[in-house]
Amino acid sequence: METKEAVFDAARPIAIQLRTPAGVKTVRVRFPTDEEWIDRQKKRKVIVKQLGRGVSETTILDSAEADAALLAKIRAPEENAPEVDAFEASRIIEQLSQADVDDIVQVGDAFRVTMRVLGGTVTHLLKMPSAKDVFEYRRGFARVLDSPYSRQELIINLAPAATLFKKLLKSSEGYAGEVPIIYQAVAVKAAIDALDGAFEEPRDQN
Repeated sequence: METKEAVFDAARPIAIQLRTPAGVKTVRVRFPTDEEWIDRQKKRKVIVKQLGRGVSETTILDSAEADAALLAKIRAPEENAPEVDAFEASRIIEQLSQADVDDIVQVGDAFRVTMRVLGGTVTHLLKMPSAKDVFEYRRGFARVLDSPYSRQELIINLAPAATLFKKLLKSSEGYAGEVPIIYQAVAVKAAIDALDGAFEEPRDQN
């Protein structure tokens, strides 16, 4: 994978500045591996409760505990390191996982997805997914368990996103090395959303 200008390097140590009522805490970490991201996501139970009239409520359970466990793995060993509770750990992990889609443009038979990640802006050129690609991705990405009282539990698996990303990828820019799976998942979802939107436009016109 060719890189024109590297703004993100998963191998580079990271210093997160965490603002708290007691002052700023500097927490030094490494970027999680793909396997660690997959494990963290599976431990985060997403509960969707139907409230009626098309309204639903989404709650993420056990997120703080899962994030604290991940932070314990990726923290750099250092003397006099500041203590971090589970909720502060979640803030740190959320910063590491943040990937905001700034733009998505169709380029021939592909989509160019521009995202802001830790360190700067990156782009991915992904081939347009087929209907089969989308079906297989959605079937594996989220497992839905029905519970009493109009509740559903979603268990997210990032692996299918990585499989589809590798199949669709034409090029990426902004990385020194491989694209982390947490960013792959965002890019793939953006491409699928863009494809769905392209189908919606002609139907709206008709």
